[in-house]
Amino acid sequence: MKKKAFRYFFDFINGQERWLNRMAEKGCRLKKCGSLSYTFERSAPGEYEYRVEFVGEESAPKAKRYRSFLEEMGYRTLTKNINLNYAFGKIRWRPWGKGWGQVAASPGSYNRELLIVEKKRDGKPFELHTDLRDRFSRCRAVCKGYAWALLSLLAILACTLFIPGAASVPGFWLWVIRAAAVLLLMLYGIPAAAYYKNPNSQAFKQNM
Repeated sequence: MKKKAFRYFFDFINGQERWLNRMAEKGCRLKKCGSLSYTFERSAPGEYEYRVEFVGEESAPKAKRYRSFLEEMGYRTLTKNINLNYAFGKIRWRPWGKGWGQVAASPGSYNRELLIVEKKRDGKPFELHTDLRDRFSRCRAVCKGYAWALLSLLAILACTLFIPGAASVPGFWLWVIRAAAVLLLMLYGIPAAAYYKNPNSQAFKQNM
């Protein structure tokens, strides 16, 4: 028996991970996922557990190698999007990426910024990164993604406030745009602050 759910996560790492694990506790195993959809199949409650990895800063070949490495270790992986991109046709610029990781094309790393990693529960800790430096690097990459999203929203808000041409937009719609920008700033800003205050990140900074 299959079950389909639709979700968008502003907290695309921890929030999504917690939800997937709650679903697994209810006996729902993730079968596949789309841009906003998740398809589950029945399993024993708590049989599987999940981690969500951000790989959007990496080039497509490097992300593919990392995915293959995880699968060789016995994990099952699925790709997922976060929609924090700047697009020109099917070429997307990701300013928060590293090197060629700033460019995404289809097929490639286009809409594949996340890896959902599945492990059959065996009583052992499910930790993909144990090295403090590696954890800090991952946290910093996520923070960069959020930073660009917040800067983009601030730019939109500034345009409606300070650019004379914005006055040509009917007053009602101008306030709708402003309200939407402020709301999105809050929805993205809360998880962004949580990642910035991540204990792994702070511990690394203190030991540098």
